Amino acid sequence: MVLDNIENAGRYMVLGEGIAAAFQYIQQNDLKSVPAGKYVLDGDKLLMNVFEFEATNLDECKLEGHRKYIDLQYWVVGSELMGHEILDQQPVITPYNEETDCGFYKCLASYSRLDVGMFVIYFPTDLHTAVADPLCDGKVKKIVFKIRVA
Repeated sequence: MVLDNIENAGRYMVLGEGIAAAFQYIQQNDLKSVPAGKYVLDGDKLLMNVFEFEATNLDECKLEGHRKYIDLQYWVVGSELMGHEILDQQPVITPYNEETDCGFYKCLASYSRLDVGMFVIYFPTDLHTAVADPLCDGKVKKIVFKIRVA
C-alpha cells in the first residue's frame, strides 16, 4: 500500500506504466468536471470509475481484496477514512469472484484519513474498505483507477 499526496506522485511513477498513466490522467485533467461513471482508458489495462456520493458508514469489519487489478484511489472532493490490512489468513466472508475481481474478508483494520488531493494505491496483497469521515460534510467525489496486474 502507498498513501501520499498527489504533489509527490513523481516518486511512484516507477511502479509501472499503468500507475504512471493514472497519475498523468489526474495531473492533466479537470477531475471536478468528469461525470460519475465508468471509463475505459486503455483496454482492460487501465479503467477508471468516478464516484460521487454522500458518505455513509460502511461495515468496517468487511475488507475487500483484488487479484487482477491494483486500485489507485484519488480524492477530488470530500474525505473518507480508509481501512487497510495486509492479506494473510483472514477468514473469508465472500469468496473471491473472478468476474468481479473481488473477495471480502473479516479482519481488523488500521485507518487513515484520505482528503482532497491525496491518493492511495492498493496492491493485490492489500485489503481495504471505506468508512465515512466524521470531519467530512458528506459529499465525496473519488476516482478509482483499476490497473491490470501484468
